This record gives sequence, C-alpha cells and structure tokens, in this order.
Amino acid sequence: MISVEKEGVPKETETIAAKRAARLSEKLARARLRISSDKAWWSNAAVEFISVSSLVVLNLILVIPFINTSAPGIPYSGPILPLLAKVLEYTGVSLPYAFQSVNIMFFLLFPVTFYIFVKYLTDRKLIALIATLFASLPFYPFSEIRANLAFIGGDAPHIASQTVTPVALYGIMAFLKGGGVKNFVIAAIFSAIVALISPFGFLTFSFFAGISGFSEMLLGRGRLKFFRLISVFIASASLTAFWYNPAFTYWIITGPMGEDFRFMITKLFPISFFALPVLGSFGYLLFDRKPNLQPLFQACFFTISFCLIALVGGGIFPSHPSRYVAELGFSLAFILGVVIVRLVDYLRFLPNGSLSFAGLGNINKKLIADITVVALFIILISGIIVGRSRLIKEEERVLGIWSGVSKGEIWVAKDRFGGYSRTLGYAITGGSIIGLTFISRFRKPES
Repeated sequence: MISVEKEGVPKETETIAAKRAARLSEKLARARLRISSDKAWWSNAAVEFISVSSLVVLNLILVIPFINTSAPGIPYSGPILPLLAKVLEYTGVSLPYAFQSVNIMFFLLFPVTFYIFVKYLTDRKLIALIATLFASLPFYPFSEIRANLAFIGGDAPHIASQTVTPVALYGIMAFLKGGGVKNFVIAAIFSAIVALISPFGFLTFSFFAGISGFSEMLLGRGRLKFFRLISVFIASASLTAFWYNPAFTYWIITGPMGEDFRFMITKLFPISFFALPVLGSFGYLLFDRKPNLQPLFQACFFTISFCLIALVGGGIFPSHPSRYVAELGFSLAFILGVVIVRLVDYLRFLPNGSLSFAGLGNINKKLIADITVVALFIILISGIIVGRSRLIKEEERVLGIWSGVSKGEIWVAKDRFGGYSRTLGYAITGGSIIGLTFISRFRKPES
C-alpha cells in the first residue's frame, strides 16, 4: 500500500477562529511589550502609593470647607447611605452631620476608584494619574459639579454611586476579558451596590457598562462576552430584589417615577436613530480587533454618549446643567488622560531628524516629553489648590436639620409593595447570595 504524504492540508485544529485567536493574542503581547519596554523610574509600587495618597490629599483640600457642616435634607431612595449614616450616628454624631461625613468619604474615595479603573483599562499609571488630576479639578464639569451636587445640591446618592461605578466597571471588564467566578462575583456585587445607593446612578452605570461591553465584543468572542454582560446584570438585579422587588421595579419603569427617564429616552431616540449606526460603524472600522486602541475607544464613546445624553437631558451649560454632566466630566477626564499621554509618547518616540524641517532636528525629544509631563502635573495640582475657593458657595444654602432619614418618593412608594412581591424579592436575593457563595466556595482553581 502506497502512503501519500498530504502537504498543505490544514490540520483539524487550524480553524479560522483558532488562527484569529492566535493573531489577537500576538497583538496583545506586542501591545504589552511596547508599553512595558520603557518603564519610567517612578513606575514602582512605593511611588504609586504616594501618588494615589497625594490625590486623596488634594481632594481633601477641596472638601475642607464642608467638614463640620450638615448635609442637605434630601430624600433617599436606596438604603446604603442611610445605613452608613445611622452607623455613624451611634458614635455620637448627629444624623445630618453623619450624612455629610458619608458624602465626604465617598468624595475622597472617588480618585482612588477612578485611578484603579483607568490604570486597569490602559495599563498605564501615567494616564491614570493625569486623568484623575483632571477629574479632581474644581472646575466645571469636573469636581466642581460633583461637590456641588453632593454637598449642596441634594444629589449626594448619585455622586456616591459614581464612586462605586469604576469598581463595578473594573469587575465587568475583568469578567468579560477572562471570565472566572471571582471576577463575576466582584462585578455582580458592586453593580448591586451602585443600584442600592442610587437608582439614577445605576442607570448611568448601565450606559458605561454597555459601552465597555461593546468595546470588548470588538476584540472577539462577541457572543460569549454579550452573555457574560447580561449575566452580570441578571445577578445584580437578583441581589437587589429584596429592595427593588419585581412589582415595585415594574411600577418604577411604567409609573410616574419613570417619567423623567422615559422623557429622556423619547428625546434621545430620534438622535440615536441616526447616531448609533454611524458610531457603531465608526467603532467597528477603527477599533475592531485592536486591543491597544480599546482605552481610546471607551474614552471617545463615553464622552460622545454622555454629551448627547446630557444635551437631551437638560443641557451641558453651567447655568442650567443636566444631572448627566457629572458623568460627562468623568468621561472628559478619561479622554484627556488618554490623548495627552499618547501625544507625549508620540513625541518621545519620534525618529531622529523628523523635526528637522522646523529646525529642531537635534532636540532631545525624550527630555522635552518629560518636561511636558512635569509641567502638566504642576499646572493641574496648582489648579486644584488655587481653584478650591470655587467650591465655597454663599452661606445662604439650606443644609437641612432633621431628626430622621428622609425617604424619597421611590422609598415611600416601595413601602406600598409588600406581601407576595416583597417576599419574592427577598427570596430572589437570598437565593442569589446562596448561589454566589456556592460557586465561589466550590469553584475550580483558575489556571
């Protein structure tokens, strides 16, 4: 019997999907190599800890005028902020001052969580530092709008939820990228915490999560990542079912409490009818299977989306800002950090002689790039310190001295949904906690 050598015939494992996955892995490896090939001297754990601590101190400087003040007497729809304030009340702090202390705590934690998210997504500490400094500037639409809403304007739950949002997004991105029970539990729990702090905050978080999920789907295995994203939302909904039970949730969406949301959707729908196909095609053509451009994709789409949402939801101008402007500031800080560092990197790695046409052929481009970064840090830090006076408003603001937790319309309405619906909600939450505990306890070790 004559054996014939088969040449050029692909093996069974050499499928198009396998080759595509191999190319994607190679791109990721090259991207990581480019980023890590020239680590700066300050890129170590000790300096990073000092840097993040300095960010917290800078934000502490901003909130000094609000220490020892009472919080505005506002209604609360979620249980987490009132619970934390009640715990502080047991230490001897009056409840209005306890609420303000909780607001300050979340305000000071925001630069930490925002830094963690940006660093995870970009794998660049410099981008995370610059983005967080921009987010801390006491100017519109950065920390000025967050401080006014949290300490004066009566939207503290929304701003507190914005502090937890980066951690929830971190968990979602980690789960979409690599799966794993640990990442799933982190994503589900922190998404649920966002909802239990502020229903409005969970709405804006959903936009962030949807854009993040779309950016991951562009990198491959879109169907799997889509179902992973949906599973996180289902798990977070089940964890909050004890509070937002099924009948109550349906009433929120279809009843008078959902009127503002439905109005925003009706205003956004005509715009999205034309914008979504254009943005989707733009994202697919420019960012499809380009992992090194994912941070730029998310930064751009966060900014574009919340600019449109803020416009239809009330406006983006300081004289009459929409509630979505805080998320717009979040997005702008992110995109500024990404774009500025990419421009600095472009300057740093320009080939020799590329600037000879401008008479700068012999310039030390690396030194100029370092000077640019240092100058930017000095400008941003000075802006935070000098601009803190902008957060000190006129004394005639209502700070609300009251004896108990003021329940919001949602909370008051929730109390009417008892009986079977409330029992079902508690059962769903209890089952979810048991399920997450079980899969966490008996999960297989991740290789």
